[in-house]
Amino acid sequence: MATEIPRYQSFEVLDPFGIEVNTFEELYQQEIAQKTIYDEHRASFFHIFRYRGPGNVHYIEERKIANDGDSLLLVNRDVQQRYSKRKCRGEMALFSLTFFGDTPEKLEFISNCSLFNSSYSIVPIRTEEFAAEVDLYFSLMRQACRTGEMTHTETMIMRNWVHNLMIAVERELSQRKTLFSLPPVGTCVHMQQFRELLDANFQEQKHVGFYAGQMGLSEKKLSSIVEHAHGISAKAYIKEKLLEEAVRRLRHTTLNQGEIAAELGFDFTYFVKFFHKHVGVTPAKFRQEGEG
Repeated sequence: MATEIPRYQSFEVLDPFGIEVNTFEELYQQEIAQKTIYDEHRASFFHIFRYRGPGNVHYIEERKIANDGDSLLLVNRDVQQRYSKRKCRGEMALFSLTFFGDTPEKLEFISNCSLFNSSYSIVPIRTEEFAAEVDLYFSLMRQACRTGEMTHTETMIMRNWVHNLMIAVERELSQRKTLFSLPPVGTCVHMQQFRELLDANFQEQKHVGFYAGQMGLSEKKLSSIVEHAHGISAKAYIKEKLLEEAVRRLRHTTLNQGEIAAELGFDFTYFVKFFHKHVGVTPAKFRQEGEG
């Protein structure tokens, strides 16, 4: 029997604010990273790797991705990947959907963003102007992450830096008219439609059948599309959306558990059981640990 590929969720790995910016050297020194990154895994957050110099290697869906020269590698959520034991050079920004999508506009941006509508994108850094812009945003983000806890204003500024970095990369790609590793025709469109429907209806509709019906697809077809794009079923994707929304409210609002349950369309008792089953602690314990 094949071993199940582990999947790491953003609230298990990332800083409580949902973003981390590290150098590869810093990553290799983390004990938890040494136990996880060299084996096949999936992560429920986005990755932007900034490689420097030749000899950098990453593995995506069992494919070796060699980055021989200064480049960016952007990896979508829930993509099967592993890090090379060959030491890479450069920096990385890891961030969750909950961190980035704090407004409908930003959720729409990342849903439509060509950079994350496939498993990965590679962007060679060919000009000094583009390199300087990329490095400026990485420098600002890394410095902000090292200051410790961020205020609400600082978090908003950080979010805008990530947004601006992605816009700069998309602009560079549009100028070159090139994008790598495109998924099968229709997958991006269907995933975008599914995400939009889910964003608008997750409080009331939690069953795959509703979304499949709205899209004119069978449940099996919709799950196949989501599985190809993210490595999990449509049912699991809906569950992850609910968990991300619950975590965001527990961390960043003063709503009590009953109010959060109501906002997410749950009976209070079921919400506590649902959260505990998938996160491992009750919502109250999760919020208490976040404040400690």
